[in-house]
Amino acid sequence: MPVLRSILLMLALSCVGAVAQASPPAGETDAQRTARYDAWRASGGDPALRWDCAWCPELAVVPAGAFTLGSPAGERDRRDDEGPQRRITFAAPMAIGRFEITRNEYEAFLRATGHPVGVGCLTDRETQGTWTMDRVSTLRDPGFPQAGNHPVACVSWEDAQAYVAWLNVQAPGMRFRLLTEAEWEYAARAGSSTVYPWGDDPNQGCPWSNGVDRTPLAKYPTWVATSCSDGVLNTAPVGSYRPNAFGLYDMIGNVAEWVQDCTAPSYETLPASGAYDPPGCDRRINRGGSWGSTIPNLRVADRFRQPPGHRDDSIGIRVMRPLD
Repeated sequence: MPVLRSILLMLALSCVGAVAQASPPAGETDAQRTARYDAWRASGGDPALRWDCAWCPELAVVPAGAFTLGSPAGERDRRDDEGPQRRITFAAPMAIGRFEITRNEYEAFLRATGHPVGVGCLTDRETQGTWTMDRVSTLRDPGFPQAGNHPVACVSWEDAQAYVAWLNVQAPGMRFRLLTEAEWEYAARAGSSTVYPWGDDPNQGCPWSNGVDRTPLAKYPTWVATSCSDGVLNTAPVGSYRPNAFGLYDMIGNVAEWVQDCTAPSYETLPASGAYDPPGCDRRINRGGSWGSTIPNLRVADRFRQPPGHRDDSIGIRVMRPLD
């Protein structure tokens, strides 16, 4: 194991009880959230975190560094759009959401703005095991039970952009946005170069991620599952699994996450920053896999693309802001 990878993993595990915390409260009013935020600020905060307003998401400081984007040609289940591999450098640290945006956090945005909830979401509500676009499911009812500290799902890339714009009103000057695809993969790998952030064996993933393990087989017996079991069928409260070496939770599994970028057919023509966002884009990327993702789609390099208005019971939001 490379020295950097070893150090980062040891730091992550040593911080689980200190910098890291349990899942946020399942039910949290505006007053309770404000009180928790004020208490955090009064305590002096934490140099490893940023928390910019009461309903802003908590962010982990991710160090500057370089990594290799994409998967090697010999990686099992690799697809052609995961290469060619590119070396990407981030010269400055960045602040990235420790957790996926929760139902509670997104509801605060809806209350403040009146943004439409959006009816219609890709679910298997109508026929178990067959995902189709229905006209009933919403972020408040994605087809399975959720609490306020679960990640919001059934939100589109366009919804995510509206949410980010609201954050920037709450915390002027902070420049919240979605991660670029390269930033997302750098954050998810967290110093690793393996198939999964925890290594090359998907069967070791249950402590780290919420994907298709043995638990869903009672409902979806034909799914190809890992040999472990975490006891969770659909989404789990954010922060339920171990953080990666950058202190980020659920980068793999739980819900996939919209990123800023447009679909690039390959990495060959990416600019040096790794960002790809031309005008007129009709397909946006989501990364990380979800509670319903099998082994191939839980790999760090895996990519999915959907129209920017698409809503899905397994896609949510994570945000970042620069620190320069």
